[in-house]
Amino acid sequence: MLDGKAFEAITMIVSLMVLCGSYLLIVWKDRSWINWATPAFFFTLGGRYIFQFAYLYFINPSGSHYAYFFSYTTYALSFLTAALVYTFVKPFKLRPPLHSTQDVGLWPWILLLLGFLLYLPILIEFRAYLGDPRRIYALTRTGYGLWFFGSTTVTALAFVTYLFQKHKTVCSALSFYGICAALAYWHGSKGIILTYALIWMLYRVYVGRKTISAFAAIVSLSGVAALVIGSFALFSTAGDIVDLANSVMSYADYVRNSMLVIDDQQGERYYGRLTLENEVYSRIPRALMPDKPKDFGPFFLAKTYAPAAYRAGEGAPAFDIGLQYADFGPISIVFLCFFSGCTAWIMSSALFHLRQWPSPGTFVVVLYLAGVAIITAGSGNYLPEAIFFAGGLSLILRVRIIRGPVSFRRGIF
Repeated sequence: MLDGKAFEAITMIVSLMVLCGSYLLIVWKDRSWINWATPAFFFTLGGRYIFQFAYLYFINPSGSHYAYFFSYTTYALSFLTAALVYTFVKPFKLRPPLHSTQDVGLWPWILLLLGFLLYLPILIEFRAYLGDPRRIYALTRTGYGLWFFGSTTVTALAFVTYLFQKHKTVCSALSFYGICAALAYWHGSKGIILTYALIWMLYRVYVGRKTISAFAAIVSLSGVAALVIGSFALFSTAGDIVDLANSVMSYADYVRNSMLVIDDQQGERYYGRLTLENEVYSRIPRALMPDKPKDFGPFFLAKTYAPAAYRAGEGAPAFDIGLQYADFGPISIVFLCFFSGCTAWIMSSALFHLRQWPSPGTFVVVLYLAGVAIITAGSGNYLPEAIFFAGGLSLILRVRIIRGPVSFRRGIF
């Protein structure tokens, strides 16, 4: 019988082999080494495997044999389910739009201005911390979601729309991307910095029809990795490389947090309550519901398993699949695989539509399904909101501004 760290290491290695094989299946299907599964694959590879393996090797196992087996079996099977469904299940066909919307006009700039105006009240209130945006991020965790997440969402929609701009001058592009970068910095969130790079890569693959070779993928992803390291260096208080590496390893602690839930022999089963709370309360701005509970969904787990971090109110730790396990126990693996398969099927259908009739609206849905954070207001399932924003974006793009009289044209995104 295996003991010590051997069982955990072998479990992680076998799971990683299944994960890589699943990704190669998607690469074969799309004929591109960068595809819609790339963000999820590499974030999973880093956060769930590389950093966790380093933690296992240099420190100690963070859970029982059962916790490791369940967690890494779930990661492997859910990704494999998505790859099989995407590759072999036929997509459902959406009806084509009556008119194609390709001329985005001034809308990227209008949306960018709106994103700035939404965040302006926070910049004014916390102007003393403009040189320390991470402090702004920490101080606005509660009560500022409408302005913070509204700004990030609208700015991301502006970025997406600008990519569809037919005629870009060098001056225009530098100005637009520079303003996006400045807003990302002032928001103080590391994730926003990466979002634009991921949007650009997926645009080239699925709208620009670029087939990314293995070498080109390595170069592109190396650039993304540099952004990851740079974002930690930008916002971290670590004084040297060792401290920075420790920060990255501790940041990827959600697997260990989920194992706390899995290994809790006294833990209750909530039979979907935490998931339902997360879906409902995460959608309600605290400004509209001042008495909204703070211990809903994953925050309830934080209150239970990380009370100090919960009381600090500066970002509760994530619990990965621990939320589903707290709700449904071991059968949560079935729900997670089913959800992955459904997501892959919707993705294949959205990509079929995007290839036939490229539009910013359809691309927004693809980005959400790929895990790119267009909508960043919490940890719920925001597919309905992504479809709503996609439809709204397609609708406003049919309004001509300056270039001729204002007019509406029928169609869907």
